[in-house]
This record gives sequence, C-alpha cells and structure tokens, in this order.
Amino acid sequence: MSETTTLNSKQREEIVAALSKLRIASLLQIIATLIIAASSLSLLGAAFLLSTMEVPIARIGVFIGVFMAILVGLVMIIVAVYAFLLPSAKQLAKWKPAEFSTASKLLRIGYIWGAAILILALLLIIAGAISINLGTVIGGLAVAIIGGILFLLGYIGNIVYFFKLRDTFNSTTFLVAAILLIIGIFIHLLQFIAWILAFIEARNIEGRISSGLIQI
Repeated sequence: MSETTTLNSKQREEIVAALSKLRIASLLQIIATLIIAASSLSLLGAAFLLSTMEVPIARIGVFIGVFMAILVGLVMIIVAVYAFLLPSAKQLAKWKPAEFSTASKLLRIGYIWGAAILILALLLIIAGAISINLGTVIGGLAVAIIGGILFLLGYIGNIVYFFKLRDTFNSTTFLVAAILLIIGIFIHLLQFIAWILAFIEARNIEGRISSGLIQI
C-alpha cells in the first residue's frame, strides 16, 4: 500500500465507517465464541454437579445459568452479522460495486433468506412433532436442507468478502483470514482465529485510512 491517498473526504468517511462495522462484527464474533465455548464446557461440570444436587431448584438454577450464557452468545452473533457485517459489505459495495457486490449479495441471501427458511423449517418440524404428523416433519427437514444450502452461501459470501478486502487493501492478513474460514468449515477453531485476524486488520486499515496514509 502506498503512503499517499487518492481518496476524497467523503469516500474516506464511508470506507472507515464500513471497516468500523467489520471491526465491531469481528469483536462480537470473538466474544460470542468465547462465551458459547465456555458455556458448552461448563455443561460437563454442570452435568456432574446436577447429579450431586438433591434440591430441584438448585438444578434448575444451574441449567438456566448455562442456557442464558449460551443465549447471550447467540444474540451477540446475530447482532454481529445483521447489524454490522452485512451493512459493512453493503457499504463497500456502494463504493466499489465490481469488487464487493457479489460478496454482499451472497451474505444477504445466506444470512437473511437462508436464516428465514431455517426458522420456517424449525417451525414445521415442531408443528409436525406436536401434531404427530410425519409428513410435516419430513417437509420441515426438506425445507431445512434448502435453508442450510442458502445459509452456506452466506458463509461463502463472508469468505469472498475477505478475499476482496485482501485485493482492495493488499492485505495478507485478510487473505489468511479468508483461507482460515475455508478450512474452518471442517475445523471450527480456525473460524475463531479468522475473526481475530479480521478484527486486527480492520482496525489497522481503518486507522491508516483515517490518517490519510493509504492509496487505493
């Protein structure tokens, strides 16, 4: 990256805002992952603890505590994706449509439509289970497959987004983050590392653009 800038003030503000959203999204993903991982591990201890408790209220309290912690983590992921990640990609797509529009569209298709279809599938499965209607349950599972495929497109959109950030800002860190997301489909720990790298690099580039040190 050059040490001079060709961005006007409006462009600089828009790009910095987009990177700021990505930075916040990454941070929320990191915190949420830690919360969910810690809560999941605590279930092992809770399982032993529950077996030693004779007071039902104590057992319920432990269960509610773990459940609420996991719920907080899930809510943070939802906020990260819908309030920050998607708007970040959309904002950069307005600046450079040729580079970011595909990533933005994939993210929206996967994380909006895919998620909506998965929720519909869950409702169908629940309704079928309650009414003991096997056809409804099977239909819900079929819908879930469609929603899962669309949701995967959103994940792919995230990978494409990081690759495009790499190309635009000549960032090796975003390249590594994108590769980690690809491998992270099979090794989930690498997704966590990818978001750490995304947070660091988004903050770095954001600061350099704000200082007028980057030419694009």
